[in-house]
Amino acid sequence: MSNQEYLRSIAVIVAVMAAVALFEAVIPLFARPTTLPGRRRANLAMTAQTLLFTYVLTTAVAAAALVVPLASPGLMTLAGLPAIAQIILGVVALDFAYGYAAHRTMHASATLWRFHRVHHSDDFVDVTTSFRTHPVEIAWRHLWLFATVGALGVPAAAVVTFRVLSAVNGILEHANVRVAPALDAALARVWVTPNMHKVHHSRDQAETNSNYGNLLTLHDWVLGTFVPTERAFSVRYGLDDVNPAETRSFCALLAMPMTRKAAKQP
Repeated sequence: MSNQEYLRSIAVIVAVMAAVALFEAVIPLFARPTTLPGRRRANLAMTAQTLLFTYVLTTAVAAAALVVPLASPGLMTLAGLPAIAQIILGVVALDFAYGYAAHRTMHASATLWRFHRVHHSDDFVDVTTSFRTHPVEIAWRHLWLFATVGALGVPAAAVVTFRVLSAVNGILEHANVRVAPALDAALARVWVTPNMHKVHHSRDQAETNSNYGNLLTLHDWVLGTFVPTERAFSVRYGLDDVNPAETRSFCALLAMPMTRKAAKQP
């Protein structure tokens, strides 16, 4: 990914976040709490580091997608798939690796959960929660991208397409917007929707360990982790073992995984 491509993608992400913020003001799912000092500032600082670090790693993955086929053809090339099929299947494969498998392992591993809980500790979910992601989590997810690119020979075009779709949908699925239940439920048969992802941010363990999907809901349906989207209307955000007052700064969020306080694994 060139610098110009990166700047264009950042411009798209910022524009989408601004547009979604307007929708949150007009048709909110939940009323915004008034006692959240410092939360937005901390989340936006995390957003800045996430976008920068993700650019570095995505560029490396895209470069690998260009170099790997020269050293050894991947399964897609060996299968003789046309270019468009490689892009489509590549996006699906990357979505499973990055969005589902890497995500689910962070809930299953006590060590990885310490980093992923930075995202789940937000006691209100809106557009600013989208990129509240610890650098270690970003690195872990990108390791899965590298592995998938190396094994399948996913083309660079699929890597860039996936990352743009992932970023935009990440904003939409965290948005505090009210979506008609029937429409959301219908879309959730194929695509990860706002209501579907809100369930994943629940304090309830059974709901937290569900709806892991990033783009496609296929993985949750097939692997039995899909939970109906109507539960979003009664969800309680955050974590029982985290005091929101202790997560109101950028430094506090970065340091959270290293604190001695025991982290309850979901």
